[in-house]
Amino acid sequence: MSPLRPTWRPQALRAGQNRRSAALPPFPRPSRAGTAAVTLSAALSIGLGLTAPLSGAHAQTTAPAPATEASILPGKIVYAQLTTPDLAKAKAFYGGLLGWTFQDRPVSRGHYAEALVNGHVVAGLVERPLPDSDNPPHPLWLPFISAPDVPALAKSSRQWGAKVLFRPTMIQGRGEQAIIADPQGALFASLHAPHGDPNDTDPTVQGDWIWNALLTSTPSASAGFYQKLFGYQVEAAPAPDTNQRYILESQSVARATVNPLPPRLPPNARARWLSFVQVDSVGSAAEKAVQLGGRVLVEPHLDHQNSMIAVLADPAGAAFGVMELHDTGLTGDAK
Repeated sequence: MSPLRPTWRPQALRAGQNRRSAALPPFPRPSRAGTAAVTLSAALSIGLGLTAPLSGAHAQTTAPAPATEASILPGKIVYAQLTTPDLAKAKAFYGGLLGWTFQDRPVSRGHYAEALVNGHVVAGLVERPLPDSDNPPHPLWLPFISAPDVPALAKSSRQWGAKVLFRPTMIQGRGEQAIIADPQGALFASLHAPHGDPNDTDPTVQGDWIWNALLTSTPSASAGFYQKLFGYQVEAAPAPDTNQRYILESQSVARATVNPLPPRLPPNARARWLSFVQVDSVGSAAEKAVQLGGRVLVEPHLDHQNSMIAVLADPAGAAFGVMELHDTGLTGDAK
């Protein structure tokens, strides 16, 4: 499949020159010139009510292989990891859907594999059985966010209301990491790779992660937490998405959006991160996912900046998004 090479990508969106950072609280009013980041519509996560609250019991502490660049890009989401009860089934699903290839890695218990696209590692897959209970949590995708000092970040996160589920741990040859639940319960991992993070200018292709969104009942407070933790600039999403939607930026690059939980979820539902993979055709990916034993949680639809998105679940129930960009002429300025 031919790679998409737009001049603008959500994962590497350069901010406009008139960017105004936000002091928290309050946020500034929406900027008319600047960010053109993808902001997910309310329909994005209609089906996420089918996904059980995320549980730290399924988090695992295996980090990606170190990047070749020496620079650390704090706030960049550099990796994702799936915890699943059936590694073979997950490999068949994601390999058939996204073209991922896999290499198994030895671990002290269970099974672990790395997923590759064009020879570079994009994800890790950890096999762990579901707990024996009447309502076990669904498997999940865990985002890894780059940080210069993981122990200091973990300590700060506790001061601001988060819980450290797995304390900072050094994985030889990989880096130092910790797994944290933010004050609203969304799980993420913080990672410091001693050899640096992938360059923002690297092109994305079919099968690469392209965007991330935090869904939370308290977008303003959640954006403030991540701003304090990672030093993000926070920008209110451009019109018409001014209803408690925010863009997190670091190094003048848009990294993620913070969005309200969908109306179908209860107000006290646990927050969650949702990561998106670039595909050549969202419609075809949704059909293929069903053929491979997955589900379509949110049907393909046109989102902002002329991007097509859908939300899918793999055969074990782990939710993720797929995205296809149609407008390859965007430059990063508001349109």
